Amino acid sequence: MSMRMQVRHATTYTYSEPAAASYSEARLTPQTTAEQYVRRSRLEITPTAWSQEYRDYWGSTVTAFEVTEPHDRLTVVATSIVDTADPAEPGESIGWDALDPNTLDRYCEFVHQQDRVRPADSLVPELDRIRAAAPSPAAYVDEVVALIRDRVRRLVAATHVSATAAQTWENGSGVVHDITHVAIGALRHASIPARFVAGYVHPDADPQIDRTVRTESHAWLEWWDGHWVGWDVTGGEVPGERHIVASRGRDFDDNPNLRGIYATSGEVETTVEVDITRLA
Repeated sequence: MSMRMQVRHATTYTYSEPAAASYSEARLTPQTTAEQYVRRSRLEITPTAWSQEYRDYWGSTVTAFEVTEPHDRLTVVATSIVDTADPAEPGESIGWDALDPNTLDRYCEFVHQQDRVRPADSLVPELDRIRAAAPSPAAYVDEVVALIRDRVRRLVAATHVSATAAQTWENGSGVVHDITHVAIGALRHASIPARFVAGYVHPDADPQIDRTVRTESHAWLEWWDGHWVGWDVTGGEVPGERHIVASRGRDFDDNPNLRGIYATSGEVETTVEVDITRLA
């Protein structure tokens, strides 16, 4: 099955005192992959900004821009039209012996435990128990994801990723990005390469054509099973035609939608609106 999706991601920064300048990076352009094709993508910045585009180490399209005139509001609107499809049929799963030194060296960046994803001390014994009983990496992933979905409540809110995976586990709640970090750290604890995916998902199981739905930015993970396999932890599903990949990396810190600095002595209010529409 395939779909054509339009995503509009609008971010507005309102300054109580005018900003003398703003310098930012945006990772809001979806990727063209085996499962999706970007037909069109546009980034509109107000006030008018100088910008340049490049591809970062992880393969994400980055737009760097700067506004050097005083302004009391900065608006960044990304609009993309993407053709999506279900992933290919999964191949045969690997065994634990396939996670040998050569494989782990090849994907060392997705096995290393950064502070953002490192499991809580209280979670480690449960992960060790699951690893000891799991006949394969796939079986371990299934049980770990089920455990996390049972123990960590998803907070539906504007994305503000400040907690570590350990803090999220101890709190028992977090936004979708936080919960994805818990799962990534749990997989890496068993030496399973796992990476973070930032993007969007249509919230309806069967999206209606030409109906615009308000949603939020989304996150899921991909893990190495002889090939990269996606898993939407909070959605409880394999990412499919409703999912749109924007960027990949080790964790959220490699994948911020917007990151920057601004020169103002006042307060800053941020609003984010994400709309998604199935076009075909």
